[in-house]
Amino acid sequence: MAQAMIFHYRQADNLLTRLNPNTKLVCLLSYSIVISSSGPFETILLSLFPICIALGIKLPLREYLKESIFFIFLSVLMAITSFLSQRDALYAFSYAMSFLSMVLSSMLLTDTTMPDELARSMGASLSKVIGRYAYIFSTLVEITLCLIPIIIDSTACIFDARRSRAASFFSHPLKTVSELSVSILSSLLDKAEIYIDALYSRGYDASKVRDRAEYRVADFLIIVVSVIFLSFKMIFDLMR
Repeated sequence: MAQAMIFHYRQADNLLTRLNPNTKLVCLLSYSIVISSSGPFETILLSLFPICIALGIKLPLREYLKESIFFIFLSVLMAITSFLSQRDALYAFSYAMSFLSMVLSSMLLTDTTMPDELARSMGASLSKVIGRYAYIFSTLVEITLCLIPIIIDSTACIFDARRSRAASFFSHPLKTVSELSVSILSSLLDKAEIYIDALYSRGYDASKVRDRAEYRVADFLIIVVSVIFLSFKMIFDLMR
């Protein structure tokens, strides 16, 4: 089976890939805070930002859309429930767009950042505050980021296996959901155990001090712009 693409690192040579992982993380957090607290018109305009970046780095949007059916379905469900509670179509649409924009921004982060690079940079930065515990925390982040693609690939394999057996979801929906949940959980636990055993076999030390990626001029500029953008948004909300 072909490997899924969403939440997988894709080797490429572009500005986003060359940025320090901490820079991209600061941008993601700032963007998520701003778009989640913006009005409908602001949200729709802000949602164009990650789309433009995805087009700029030539993200395979067709494949990503195909593999993001769950998130699209969830956004539609959120829009419907929002419309039923608020009776405002524009607000419901912007609510769904805000969710999808944050999902796409997360995909951009994982698409251009290796989990170990993010963990090393995060651990080195947080170590100045919480010491060696920062590297333990960053290791947990690294393992989580590594397991997300494994979950997606395992789920895709299970669905492919069911389709090859011509299994129908609608014949026994509850039984199918139960079987899928057990199969996915079992596969995840097995692969997580293999991953952890591989770390132990290499004598991996979670608290070991690790180096980080270097910062460039572009990193400092983007971090400053992100912080200023977030600050203006918070000040504007307080004054309104």
